[in-house]
Amino acid sequence: MHFSEAFSKKHIVFDGGLGTMLLAAGLKAGMSPDSWNITNPDAVRAVHAAYLAAGADVITANTFGSTKPRLKRVSNTPAELVEAGIRLVQEAIRASGREAYIALDLGSLGEFLEPLGDLTEEEALAYFREPIEAGAAAGADCILIETMAALDEALVCVKAARLFGGGLPVLCTMTYDPNGRILTGEPLEKVVAALEDAGADALGSNCGVGPEQLVSLLPRFLACAHKPLVLQPNAGLPVYQDGETRYLVGPEAFAEQMEILANGGVWGLGGCCGTTPAHITLVSALAHA
Repeated sequence: MHFSEAFSKKHIVFDGGLGTMLLAAGLKAGMSPDSWNITNPDAVRAVHAAYLAAGADVITANTFGSTKPRLKRVSNTPAELVEAGIRLVQEAIRASGREAYIALDLGSLGEFLEPLGDLTEEEALAYFREPIEAGAAAGADCILIETMAALDEALVCVKAARLFGGGLPVLCTMTYDPNGRILTGEPLEKVVAALEDAGADALGSNCGVGPEQLVSLLPRFLACAHKPLVLQPNAGLPVYQDGETRYLVGPEAFAEQMEILANGGVWGLGGCCGTTPAHITLVSALAHA
């Protein structure tokens, strides 16, 4: 099953929050979630299984932070964590008896490129190369670049995916504020045009805002995007309660807003922080109706 087939579908459902589920399973704040691919594989596999049971068509590997700058306190290499992460998704899919796609997940390096930071484009390209090559070799079906807040870094990552991803489709979702701007200030229209020029096969938004805010931004996306849209909001805007960050939009309210996005022409539907298999179950039901 090739991911290119997914582009012919009206809707495709991505999974929801992975970190949310791992924290609930006992992951300590500040610990590398990716390290659990090796130290606690049963917990990671169980999250993938839950999203498969919820009806997700795309399962995101637990590889968001599998780059050298994010692994300074982890003994494993990015390639080792990526290989283990892809394998856990493969095992969960086999056990489910379903067909599903595997997304190699790539997040920000956690450092700004020059001139805002000290990281050169060549260094960033090399950091992204290792997990991309490992993911392609291990059997990923696509490369999902997500939670990007700086356009220059996103473009370098798309470039790396094109150079080293073995021809895998490349999806890139940025983190926008409610006004449609990313952290480095560019409006979504400029970001969309740049990502399409760089060769992204699909693009959109994840994290940062809830589904209601993305409903408000959808007309702007539709006005400028020529590629399929992927929108994976949080379970609402974050609130600080009882000493921790919480997301308060439940599955039903989340699905109501996601249905508006689906009916509005959004191809890829999923969730980010605070979303659970219960959220994705309802999204899957509306997307596959």
